[in-house]
This record gives sequence, C-alpha cells and structure tokens, in this order.
Amino acid sequence: MRALLTLLVLIMTFTLHAQLVIDDFTTGEIDKLTFVNMNDDRKLQTGSNIVGKHRQIYTKLNQNPYHQNMVLSIKKGLLVMSYSYDTRGTTYINYGIDKSGNAPLNLNLSNYKSLKVEFDGKSTINGINLNLFTNTTYAAYGKHVPAREGKFVFTIPFSEIKPTGDSFTFSDIDYIRLQFDSRSKTGCNMAISKIWFE
Repeated sequence: MRALLTLLVLIMTFTLHAQLVIDDFTTGEIDKLTFVNMNDDRKLQTGSNIVGKHRQIYTKLNQNPYHQNMVLSIKKGLLVMSYSYDTRGTTYINYGIDKSGNAPLNLNLSNYKSLKVEFDGKSTINGINLNLFTNTTYAAYGKHVPAREGKFVFTIPFSEIKPTGDSFTFSDIDYIRLQFDSRSKTGCNMAISKIWFE
C-alpha cells in the first residue's frame, strides 16, 4: 500500500511539473548570419527538438550608424545573438510555420501556467515580446529582460499575457512568436539555451 501511495505521489508531482519544450536549439543549426545593412533575412530550420519540427528566424537591423554588425548563430544547443555598438535590431523566432507557409501547432496549453526562457548569459537590458495566436485572435506580452551573467530563467506567467479578443483560448494555440529587441546604445549580447511551457 505504501509503495502504491509513493507511486501516486510521484506521478502527481511529475504531472504538476510537466514541461512542453518548444526548442532546446540542439537541432536546426545556423552556422553564422551577419547583418550590416537594413535588409531583413528569414531562415527556416527543421529539427526533431523543435515544436512542430520547424523554426523560423527573422532578423533585421533598424539602426546602424557606425556600420557595425549583428551576428546570429545556433550551435551546440545555444541561440547566440550579438549586436554591436549602437546597432538596434530585432530577432523574431516563429513556430507554427513551415516551408509551405502556416502549419498550425494546435497546442493545448490549458494545463500550463507559464512560458520560460533560459538564458546562458546576457550583457545588457533588452526587450522580450511574446505573441500566442489562435485561429482567430491572439494574446500578447512585453517586458524588459535585465542583464545577467551566467544561466538564468526568465518566466512569463500566463496571467500576464493579455488577450486581444474574447475568443482567445490557451487550449488551441496555432502559432508562437517570440521577439528579442536590442535597444541599448552599447550593443547587446545574449545566448538562449531553452524555451518551454511549464
């Protein structure tokens, strides 16, 4: 009887702390993308450790008065973004899209409470935005992420994600968009190792 109770407690603990990994950046590598001018670039990667098996990276520079550069790579389980001095730019990471266009994820997130982003390190404050799309509407979140050395997890509680319409539901998410902005005069460096729902 005691063994059965222990097993039930373990199952309940696992269920309460279950994760849905969106991306751990161990598949779908990008060797190196370098941006100097204001042209944007979209890259589509495929991989078994990406939700929906596809990830789209969309990057653009909005300001670069000193003709420095922004560099992006995905290698060894890290998405690395490095913005040089006084470059201001945006990187979007999109899920729910493939080479043919939209590929709805149909995720039921109603049993989860937050989205988490694990940083391997960050040099300056930057913006993070999240959009969760259903077939008809979406919910949005935006905040600044502080600079930190070493690994840390930034948590976005579902209670802080604001729906734009009454029909929004966490039970059928088709498309996920994360946005990272560099707006620092000094530039910005960051590395991300994992994104997941918990």
